[in-house]
Amino acid sequence: MEATMTTGDSSSSSTQQVGDSPALLPMRKSRLRRKDKVEARRKTTTSGTNVVPLTHFLPKNWLVLWSAGLFCLATVSLIPIVLLESSTLQLASKGSSSSASTGTTAHGVHKLMDIANNIRAKADVFHKNGTPSLHGKTDSVTKTTDEEEHENVQKIASKPLSLTEKQTKPKYTSHDLTPDLTNWQEKPVARGLAGRPLEKTPALEGARRGHIDCDLPVDGLAYWNDPVGRRDRDYETPFKPKLESGQLQYITFTPDRGGWNNVRMSMEIIFVIAAATGRTLVLPPKEPLYLLNKDKGLKHRGFADFFPLDKLPINIISMKEFLEIEAGKLFELPDDEDTQLALSAAAEVCDKRAKAKGPCSVVEDFLDKIGHNPKWPASQTCIIFDKAAMETAPSDAALAIATEYCGEKRKPVFWNQEVAAHNILHFPAGNKEFRLLTHFYNMLFFSDPVESHYYKRFVRDYLHYHDAIYCAAGKIVQAVQAEGQSRGFKVDDEGAGGFSALHVRRGDLQYKRVKIPAAEWYQNTKEIWEDQEILYVATDERNKTFFDDLALHYDLRFLDDYWDLAKLGDLDPNYMGMIDTIVAVSVININR
Repeated sequence: MEATMTTGDSSSSSTQQVGDSPALLPMRKSRLRRKDKVEARRKTTTSGTNVVPLTHFLPKNWLVLWSAGLFCLATVSLIPIVLLESSTLQLASKGSSSSASTGTTAHGVHKLMDIANNIRAKADVFHKNGTPSLHGKTDSVTKTTDEEEHENVQKIASKPLSLTEKQTKPKYTSHDLTPDLTNWQEKPVARGLAGRPLEKTPALEGARRGHIDCDLPVDGLAYWNDPVGRRDRDYETPFKPKLESGQLQYITFTPDRGGWNNVRMSMEIIFVIAAATGRTLVLPPKEPLYLLNKDKGLKHRGFADFFPLDKLPINIISMKEFLEIEAGKLFELPDDEDTQLALSAAAEVCDKRAKAKGPCSVVEDFLDKIGHNPKWPASQTCIIFDKAAMETAPSDAALAIATEYCGEKRKPVFWNQEVAAHNILHFPAGNKEFRLLTHFYNMLFFSDPVESHYYKRFVRDYLHYHDAIYCAAGKIVQAVQAEGQSRGFKVDDEGAGGFSALHVRRGDLQYKRVKIPAAEWYQNTKEIWEDQEILYVATDERNKTFFDDLALHYDLRFLDDYWDLAKLGDLDPNYMGMIDTIVAVSVININR
């Protein structure tokens, strides 16, 4: 028979079975206490005499489960916001007058901003909390697509405007601007800032300032001559070796992998070398360029998309033409059929992905194989063009100047017959070991000042952007200047001034410590600007709220304030940064 022993109060159900270990007593008592509590809650609830908190019936981790449920609810609630933005962009771009698909994305974004701002202005259709009035039951009404899109735009528009966005900004059209009637063609670009008279600048004889094809006169922005002076038109380089009849020599290269200005500087060095040596320049295939990815429909770009290369006085061909002309002569195509097909596909347009149909790496590897790489990175080398070195040996004067020009950290190399003997010179500027990351005038030295001045004019007169970029920039410059002149600020004889500019870089800038807030911008620059002066802000920062601390003190203008005037939606969206730059330098003061 099992014996039991009652312990404590007779009302207690705590018992100890004979034979239980004393170590198990606390555990058994704990179980019994929990049982007592449950029984007490049951009796109290059924009797209705007391109110039991809900938490008594929840598991111990009820707070965790509740938080997880709330997170899921919030996540589901965000889905309409994502859909809202997508449908609103479609609405904004639906009314675009642009027929070019290249501008759809950028135009849609800025059109959306205009729509949202207009709706915000009609504040009477909103409650004070920014939500639209709804009358009657709406859950049983089936809305049309247009109604839903309109409501979506209204919801976005309910967000309060930043102080920067609230600033009054005049809306100009081309008809509102006073045409610039200056005969700029009669004012050829002088040599630098010297401003010497024409009789002391013989290279300018026969030159005229360039003309920008535009529906509004904007030739004041042209800093180049077209046509160039007669002496430049008749120029022949002394650094081209004597070749056999029909023989051609080439320069091939890969673009720098950095931002656009790094790409441009590298390109200028290579173009000048090609011009100085009389070689045919082989353009790399179009490829995705870093940060120039604003056109979602067509991500590949080449140098001809930005520069009027057809006007250069050098022979330029494509990679495809190069392969067609010289395969089997200067070089052999790869033996492997798959590699041949990949090279052929990549010769016009290539992709960075190794598994693409035409990967850029196939072209790069092929050029490394067939061309001579002189291994001249800009960080370690400067190239000296000296007539004596081309014929026999460098002159003493050239040696002395080269040492001073190159400094202690760079090695001077002379362009001579040995280098000139290679039919294909290849500059893999896309390889970080051989980057040409400097300005052409800091890497290429011509011992004869006549030669040096010619190649500086060469870059100035030929390597400028397409007219479409300058046309858009010119309209914006004239609009900002018109507003500045109405406040008493003058435009100088060269068409500059009337406003000042800030270059605020916020996006890919790798130096985080210089990403300062707008309040600090104000403190650092407040002594520069004049009262009532307009500040044009060239920036990659899309959140206008960032600039509110500046808007407290100045009238700010941005590129998208002139979207319709300059017809920016009709242009390649990758032009926007270039247009921003041109506007920003047409000023009284610029702070970067």
